[in-house]
Amino acid sequence: MQVSTQKKRQFFLGMAMSLLCLGGIFWIIKPADIAQAIQQTDVRYLWGTAVYLLIYLFLRAVRWRFLLGNRIPQAKMFHIQNIGQMLTQLLPFRLGDVARAVLVGQQPRLSVPQGFTTMVVERLLDMLLMVLLLPLVLLRIESLPDWLQQAALVSGMVTVGLVFLLMVVAMKRPFAHKLLTWLGGKWSRLRDEKFHHHLDNFLDGLTAFTHWRTALGLLGLSLLTWVPVVLAYNAALQAVHLPASIMNATFIMIVGAFAVAAPSSPGQIGVFHMGVIAAMTVLGLPSEAAASLAVLYHAINFLLMVLAGVIGLNSVRVSFVGLAQSLGFRLDTPLPELPDPIS
Repeated sequence: MQVSTQKKRQFFLGMAMSLLCLGGIFWIIKPADIAQAIQQTDVRYLWGTAVYLLIYLFLRAVRWRFLLGNRIPQAKMFHIQNIGQMLTQLLPFRLGDVARAVLVGQQPRLSVPQGFTTMVVERLLDMLLMVLLLPLVLLRIESLPDWLQQAALVSGMVTVGLVFLLMVVAMKRPFAHKLLTWLGGKWSRLRDEKFHHHLDNFLDGLTAFTHWRTALGLLGLSLLTWVPVVLAYNAALQAVHLPASIMNATFIMIVGAFAVAAPSSPGQIGVFHMGVIAAMTVLGLPSEAAASLAVLYHAINFLLMVLAGVIGLNSVRVSFVGLAQSLGFRLDTPLPELPDPIS
């Protein structure tokens, strides 16, 4: 398996980032205090967190199947997605995304590029949803300072403008290429033909936004997909003996989603925990409870992803060795770049 120098740098940067985040957490919060908070957890609510996360996985598979034209049975779509999620938790270089595309490409009337294109759409939908939800949530949380709420209002207006711009660019592909050519005249790095290829891949992912009914339907489905995650965080709050709050849970979810977009080790260890702890600290919640929630939620999510992935491998009759060989072959050739993950 050939790995580019850039990906190697990203891997070592991610490992360093995870270690720095873990070091920062343990510098501020004593591990013994975190362990004591975990021991006092109400396990009943943790079962609720696991159930909600399982529902999230199912709804995410429903959305991906919709993006692929419902050409895969729902059960198989669910297992393919879970295999990819498992590999993302265990392996570097985001090989889980490659695995998902490879497995989709093995299905009748589908191809590997279609798998990548629909994953681009997934990422864009999740990114837009989080950015749209953030100002709405911040404006409802009274404990936040006024300047942060005002900034949330401005960011919301900017996001609406960005969504409109994306729709225009998606419908005016020649204009987008002319704009890139013009920018290339200003910055020599953008003159490379590969940027036009990347732009085409990006615009392919925006095709769903060229029809307002499809765009609204996908945004609605994306919102429904993330509702169980909010409920999972809400249950986790109760597990660590903090008051249930949908607004607080939504804010923690959004910050955690943005945190995992940063470079990190496989499984987003460290960066996820730092993001969740930071969000809960901003909300005025105790740091020990915040750290215990981050550890427990991540552990449940990790174990659930791995278990669902193992079941998926058995259900679609794919061996881990055979899949690894397929990934090695695919990684010897250039693959489209995906936006940073939000999930």
